[in-house]
Amino acid sequence: MLRVGVVGPQSTVDRILHIAQGLDIEAIFLTYPYKKVRETAEIMKNHHHQTDFWIFSGRISYNIACKEAENKDNHIFIDHTEAGIFKGLLEFAYQTGSAFGDFSIDEISKSHLENALNQLSIKPKNIFIKTFSEDTSTDELIDFHSLNWKSGQTKGAITCYEEVYLRLKKLGIPSFRISTSDIEIKHTLNILSEKIKTFYFRDSQVAVQVFEMVQLENQFKSSKQTYQLQFMEVKLKEILINLSEQLNGSLIEKGLGRYLIFSSRGDSEREIHRIEEAVNKLILESGLKVGVGIGYGETVFSAELNAHNALKQSKEKFGSIMIVHENGTAFEANRENMEMEDFPYFNDKNFISMLENANINVKHYIELFALIRSLRIKEFTVKEISSRLSKDERNTRRFIECLCEAGLAECMGFEPASVRGRPRRIYKLTNTPFKAI
Repeated sequence: MLRVGVVGPQSTVDRILHIAQGLDIEAIFLTYPYKKVRETAEIMKNHHHQTDFWIFSGRISYNIACKEAENKDNHIFIDHTEAGIFKGLLEFAYQTGSAFGDFSIDEISKSHLENALNQLSIKPKNIFIKTFSEDTSTDELIDFHSLNWKSGQTKGAITCYEEVYLRLKKLGIPSFRISTSDIEIKHTLNILSEKIKTFYFRDSQVAVQVFEMVQLENQFKSSKQTYQLQFMEVKLKEILINLSEQLNGSLIEKGLGRYLIFSSRGDSEREIHRIEEAVNKLILESGLKVGVGIGYGETVFSAELNAHNALKQSKEKFGSIMIVHENGTAFEANRENMEMEDFPYFNDKNFISMLENANINVKHYIELFALIRSLRIKEFTVKEISSRLSKDERNTRRFIECLCEAGLAECMGFEPASVRGRPRRIYKLTNTPFKAI
C-alpha cells in the first residue's frame, strides 16, 4: 500500500487525518507535524525516501518542499479559499466588537485577498496588508502585526501562520487565523485519491529495456576470434539475466549484441540504478559503447516501439539512458540515485569528454580498468600490463604516463631493486576525478 506523508502544524495534521478516515483512500498516512514552517526542509531531507506522496497543509510548506525535491509530481497542498479569509474576518469582528476594519492581515498574494474582499458588500476600512513568500521570516510577520497594534492603528491581526498566531497571542495581541476549511481539505484529499489511482495504473504499465553493444560484430572479424566472441556473449547474458531477475522481468536476445528485457514500469523506475550498474558492467566486459533505451506503454507492442525510439536517441547522445513515455515524450534518466562504486560510470558523457579532452583512448582505458579489476589488484607495473594485454611495452608506458598527467593514475614508487636492470615503477589508478563527475 502507498504511503502518504502529511506535513503541517499539529492541529491541521490532526484535521487532515480525521477527514481522511472518512474517505476511501487506499494509503497509509504518515504524520510529520512541525512547529515552525521552516522545519519542512529538514522533514523532506530526512524522510523523502519513506513516502510515495506528500500532502502539505499550505502553499508555503509546499513551496519549501519543492525546493528540496527532485520529483514534484507527488506533492500536493491544501490551498485556502475565500472561506478561510471570511472565517478570520468574522472571528475578528465578533471577538473585538469591531466592524470590518482596523486590522492587519498577511496573505501570500494581495490579489487573493482583494478577490475575497471584493465579494463583500461591506468593504473593510483601515486595513494593513503584508504579502509574503516562503523566503519571508515569521519574525518579519510578527513585527508587522505587532508594530501596527502597538501604534494603535489596529485592533487585532489576522494571519495565515499558526506559528505567528500563537506568538501574537503570547504578546497579548488579539489574533485570528486564516485556516483551511474541512471542505477544502476533503477536496484536496479527493485529488490525492485520484493521483494514487493514476499511480497504480502507471506502475502496472509495460516497460521494455533495450541494450545494444555498439559495433560488437566489428570487434571479432577473424575466425580465430569466434570463440572469444561466444565467451563474451555468455558473460554479457549473465549480467543481463541478473538484471532481469532484479526487475522481475524476462530477457530475450534479439541478435548479435542486442537484448531486450520485458518488465513493469514500476520495477523499471524503482530499479533504475540497477540498470545503470548493469550498463557499467557490460561496458567493462565488452570495452564497447552501450546504447540503452527504455520504453513505457499500455501494451507490449507500444512499449517496445518506444524502447527502440529511446535506443536510437541514446546512441545519438552517447552516455545517456533514454526513456520514452507512453505519450512519446523522451527524457534522460536521472543518475542521482546510482549506488556508485569506486570507479566511474563509463556511459557518462562527462567522463567520456574528460578522457577525450586529455587525448586518452576511451577503449584502452576501459580495457586497462577491466584487467585491473578482474585481477583484483590495486598496483601494477607497465611490464605486467603490457604482458597481460599483449601490447607493446613502450606504447603501454606512454599510455600510463598520459593517465598520470590527466590525474587518472599516479606513480606509487619503485619495485625493490633486482639483480639486473633498473627497478620498475609501480602505478595505481586513481578515482579522484570520477567523484567530481
